[in-house]
Amino acid sequence: MRFPGRLPLSTALSLALLGHAAAQGQPPTGHRTAVWIRPPATAQELERTLVAAKQAGFTEVLLEGFYHGRAIWASGLAPMKLKYDALALASTVSQREGLGLNVWFETLYWRPSAEFGVPVTPLWQDRYATLTSSGKTSLEVSKLGFVDPSDPEVGDLLAELTAELGRLYPRVGLHLDYLRYPREAAFGYHPAALAAFTARTGLDALHLQGTGTPKEEAAQHEQAWQRFRQGQVTALADRLIASYRSAGGSGLVSAAVFGRSDPLQDWRTWTGLEAAMPMLYYPVSGLYRLLPFQFAPGENLWPGVQVGAGLPSLADQLALLHGLGYPNVAVFGWTPGPR
Repeated sequence: MRFPGRLPLSTALSLALLGHAAAQGQPPTGHRTAVWIRPPATAQELERTLVAAKQAGFTEVLLEGFYHGRAIWASGLAPMKLKYDALALASTVSQREGLGLNVWFETLYWRPSAEFGVPVTPLWQDRYATLTSSGKTSLEVSKLGFVDPSDPEVGDLLAELTAELGRLYPRVGLHLDYLRYPREAAFGYHPAALAAFTARTGLDALHLQGTGTPKEEAAQHEQAWQRFRQGQVTALADRLIASYRSAGGSGLVSAAVFGRSDPLQDWRTWTGLEAAMPMLYYPVSGLYRLLPFQFAPGENLWPGVQVGAGLPSLADQLALLHGLGYPNVAVFGWTPGPR
């Protein structure tokens, strides 16, 4: 599916004025609204959450299904995250309630810092970790353990997992998240990436600005390294989508992507991506009118918003975004409330 390009500033400002006007009236109907949900500890609570999501007006569920390096279904590849098969239950309940169901993959984020008390997945291998040019892991820099998209074993395992999802639950959609490098520093200096970049270009990514290298030439080398890392993410995205489809997956293929600009995450070019959900998470509704979006309106662009204490109401945010021409929205932070 083709995604619209970046939104010109003049168009963004015009849409902002329309959004302000639309927000004064009743929000339109007939739109699709997705919600990101982490499955609760018990089957009973998951069923209650899904029923409440339907009653709250959500049409799609993005159920966290591969996170911390574990799966929520009876996988033959990854260890179970919970004590029950959350995907089997969610599939049954979603069909009964008329909800679209999608499995949310934390694609390259496999390991939280030890301080969070989350057991390390047996899938984790230190050699998988993405690195800075000085050899630091993302666990050291940001407390989030990312694996590198260039590692062949990482790619193989993820492709097998998306194929398993497509085979076991063909009607359940695939939602890719954390399909990127960490942004707290420059990452991607994995041995496999360094070797592949050298083989392709003859350059050493660790020494792109060597002594005596003209400034313009050094800049070209840096751009080549950036394009290479961008290509590693794109190639993995294409592979995971293809493996899901080839295995029989027929659900929606979507991805949570950065709401601003990330030159290493070129999601507009991912083959087979049907819906992109740029994460905005603005703390004040007025920012939707003041900060120009970097993507044009369309049914395949679902702005990601956040709700919760101290944040704008969901109704206000939906009204604004519908008025700006975005019929579909994804929501983070919603909970069903107490029993």
